[in-house]
Amino acid sequence: MTAATKETSDVRATADTEKGTINVVADIAAPPDVVFRALTDPKQLAQWWGAPGMYETERWEVDLRPGGKWVSHIKGKEGDAMGPRDGAEQLVRGEYITVDPPRLLEYTWSPSWDGFAVTTVRCEIEPTPTGSRLTLVHSGFAGRPEMVTAHREGWVRVLGWFSSWIAKN
Repeated sequence: MTAATKETSDVRATADTEKGTINVVADIAAPPDVVFRALTDPKQLAQWWGAPGMYETERWEVDLRPGGKWVSHIKGKEGDAMGPRDGAEQLVRGEYITVDPPRLLEYTWSPSWDGFAVTTVRCEIEPTPTGSRLTLVHSGFAGRPEMVTAHREGWVRVLGWFSSWIAKN
């Protein structure tokens, strides 16, 4: 069963709750190399990933190479099913699988609020006449439809923040 599509002006997402996958497409007003750097540079990640009143990433640790580890330290504000709550620090950690700038980034995703269950995120970046198209596939949620739905909504929100931030910078 495919869950309903979720959209903002620049971000479109669908989710397949049976397969446990989320597909998100975002049109970004920046060239692929700028998009790739903003997705991998710890200083830039901390600037755009999060929003006051919801949750904010406080610090990123990144070893950008296949097999390299990454960690995001998040401070929850309001929270929801897909994130930290009540001001408590949460973590998301993972390992890079593929690092091929500026077109492909693949990594594992393991958040503390999901018991550190391991899933996989694949980001493909391609040039467009107006910047880049980021296609993100998040997989590994088979048998957990509630996490598919929560992460679909989360990715729309996160890539909306990303698109807005990159347009200003």
